[in-house]
Amino acid sequence: MRPHDLLLALAAAAASLALAAGPAAAAEAPVEKMTLDRPRGPAPAPQVRGPQLTLTIQEAVSLALARNFDITIEAHNPRIRESELTQQKAVFDPALASQLNTNRSETDTVSSSFTGRQRDNSAQDASVGLTKKFITGADVSLTFQAIRNSVNTTQNIFDPNYQNTTTLSITQPLLKNFGVDVNEASIRIAAATRDQSVQTYRQRVVEVVDQVQQAYHDLVFAIANLEFRLKSLDLARDLLRRNRIQVEVGTLAPIEITEAEATVAQRGVDVIIAERDVQEKEDALKKLLNITTDLPSWSIHVIPTDKPAYTSVRLDEMAIAMTALRKRADLENSRAEIEKRKLELARARQNLLPQLDAIASAGNQGLRQDYSESLDRMATSKGHTLTGGLSFKFPLGNRDAEANLEKSRLQLSQASTSFQQLEQSILEEVRRSVRRVRSDEKRVEATRVARRLAEERLAATEKKFTVGLSTSRDILEDQERLANALTEEIRAVVDFNKSRATLDRTTHSSLERFRIQLDNPAERAFKPTP
Repeated sequence: MRPHDLLLALAAAAASLALAAGPAAAAEAPVEKMTLDRPRGPAPAPQVRGPQLTLTIQEAVSLALARNFDITIEAHNPRIRESELTQQKAVFDPALASQLNTNRSETDTVSSSFTGRQRDNSAQDASVGLTKKFITGADVSLTFQAIRNSVNTTQNIFDPNYQNTTTLSITQPLLKNFGVDVNEASIRIAAATRDQSVQTYRQRVVEVVDQVQQAYHDLVFAIANLEFRLKSLDLARDLLRRNRIQVEVGTLAPIEITEAEATVAQRGVDVIIAERDVQEKEDALKKLLNITTDLPSWSIHVIPTDKPAYTSVRLDEMAIAMTALRKRADLENSRAEIEKRKLELARARQNLLPQLDAIASAGNQGLRQDYSESLDRMATSKGHTLTGGLSFKFPLGNRDAEANLEKSRLQLSQASTSFQQLEQSILEEVRRSVRRVRSDEKRVEATRVARRLAEERLAATEKKFTVGLSTSRDILEDQERLANALTEEIRAVVDFNKSRATLDRTTHSSLERFRIQLDNPAERAFKPTP
């Protein structure tokens, strides 16, 4: 084979290495800039204007999706992981290198003492080259170098002379670091980490939706409880007014006024506590909705318009558990973690092998007094160099690779066990959530009966009081019982709705319930920007 034919063969070999990287073509393709769409509800988020903000629970969720800080913060992580993936792909990007040098020297020689002349040497050289790593593990470089040399000696036929050299070098691992799988492992791991961050983002959206529902229902309960406490205070004041009238006409002892006044004072305290609770629950919801951009905006009053509703539900625990195992983002992340550990283990096994590299290079060289003649001679392979060989390296004992393999095995076992533990935790969480919904259903029914009986008892006591068969103490006690019964009833209904929201979070069904549009990582979590 002629030398220039060998040079062409090496170039063809480099091209074939690129084709061999077919499964990893995406790794070498230009990386698109990715963005992650913010989740959206079926209706646009309401505008925050004026001193009051009336919200349905659907509007509260939509507002949180548009403004919540936790969602905004979590949305950065997929973009960060995408940048890390790009960094891993960049390992296979070609690199351009160039160098320019000049040198001038005047040195004494053996004949200098006789001739009085020094050796005058000047040289300039420039080089430019391309290097690239391929997915098979091969490192390929193509370099062109041009040298101009001038020496004041009669030994040089050409002075000045021009030397041009083109060199193609290939280093291909044959054992350690050989193959697509081991060289693509870092890219695949980074891609899995990116997908995990998208799932974590999805989980954060589900958690925020649940937090908004919990805060909304807490505010509804706090407002209802305040209304009950105000009503209870009004009843106590009315009884105090009637007692004063009866004391004046002599039908009641003065002690009845004192007792009624004490009750009015205590119920006033209850109102103050209930008002504070409303403000705290309102602030908690404002924080989730991120409607407080400055200090004055904290004075906005959030008025929930959805009243506590109760509708009995039939729950299939087995079906709910299967839904949770299918939809949970944290379980998807755990599966992805196992796959990442498998990739690490495969790479660790491959790294047990000795390092054996095949090295080959071919170069054409031309030397003439004229630069163009030197180029022509190089192009026609008049001067050439051929190099081939093997490089072997193996650490005695190989303890680092052995330890890394053992670590990878343990990490895979750990990830598998964590997956099983998470499955168990999810099933327990489903059972607990279903149990709580069923328990709250029974509480609603029981508190409704208790409230109805408290109303009947108070009505009966009022009738007895008018005919002198009961005291104001009896009325005050029954009023307190009714206020507590009303509170417990609304608390049971609110807790039922909160338990339903918790069950939706457990199964990650709240996205469907509120018709939230969220990018699906399985179909491509990211969309390229124009």
